Amino acid sequence: MAAPQSYPLYQAYVTNVRDFLLAETEIRRLINRAMKGGREQTVNVQTKVYALIYSTFAEANFIKMVLTPYGFDQPFIDQILHERNNLQQKWIKCLELAFQKFTATRKGSEVPNKVQELKRIILRYVIEPSIIRNKLAHGQISVATNSSNTVVNNEITDKINDLSFVNIMRLFYINQALCDIMEDLIESPDMAHRDNYYPKYQALETYIEKSEIWTNESKLQHGNMKKMIPSKKEKAIRQAAANNTATI
Repeated sequence: MAAPQSYPLYQAYVTNVRDFLLAETEIRRLINRAMKGGREQTVNVQTKVYALIYSTFAEANFIKMVLTPYGFDQPFIDQILHERNNLQQKWIKCLELAFQKFTATRKGSEVPNKVQELKRIILRYVIEPSIIRNKLAHGQISVATNSSNTVVNNEITDKINDLSFVNIMRLFYINQALCDIMEDLIESPDMAHRDNYYPKYQALETYIEKSEIWTNESKLQHGNMKKMIPSKKEKAIRQAAANNTATI
């Protein structure tokens, strides 16, 4: 069981996560209004602010999950949180430790399959986006450099400038759903996890598949908004189409 001093920390992160979600709602409304009004520069700036909010939210939500009451014993909590400053190692360590007690009562392929299912989502929707989040958090909001600050990293720079409001919104949802699944496993592997895993996992997979094709433009069309701001990729497609038309 976690040490008694961990519970106030858990409560602190419950408050932090709650306030981050309130901030997420507010910034999302601001971006929606700016998109509806066709204010492209405002959308670009606020999207980067949105990404920064997500970056700090994701860290707070992870710590809250690890500190879940009646979950990990204190040595496990220390193992996870004291991993080197490597987000991937912390998440994978958390996943492995979460399945340790569960493994004792399960045989066959159930545990390996679940580990692979969750690991795939963690790598794709937590670890990969964290590279861009780290650049933003270190002041590289428009132009990224390499880790030693000796040259410009053009690949990451392009990804920063292609940040999509809709993709960040997806990351918020996926992170919350993933942590919810993990909290069940940490706190109650033989009850809440057993009863809720597949409905929650399937709902998350359905959302990921459904939202994979969402863009700023498609979400605005869905909301019946008249003015729409396309992404850079959408602009390039439109420009290419216009050029082709002009040459006919």
